[in-house]
Amino acid sequence: MSQVKVKISRTGQVTIDVLNAQGMHCSTLTKVLEQALGETARDEMKPEYFETSQTIHDTVQH
Repeated sequence: MSQVKVKISRTGQVTIDVLNAQGMHCSTLTKVLEQALGETARDEMKPEYFETSQTIHDTVQH
């Protein structure tokens, strides 16, 4: 399950951290927050952002 952690410093700086999300899912989770908060000063992508989710299909023959 993906999680979004939002930290607000005493100076008002907001940090959004996404856990357990791969690829564009991360951006999808934070899009509304980023739009509501205004201009993004810096984006840092974790290694998980560059991973692709894998779907496993099993074929069962009877």
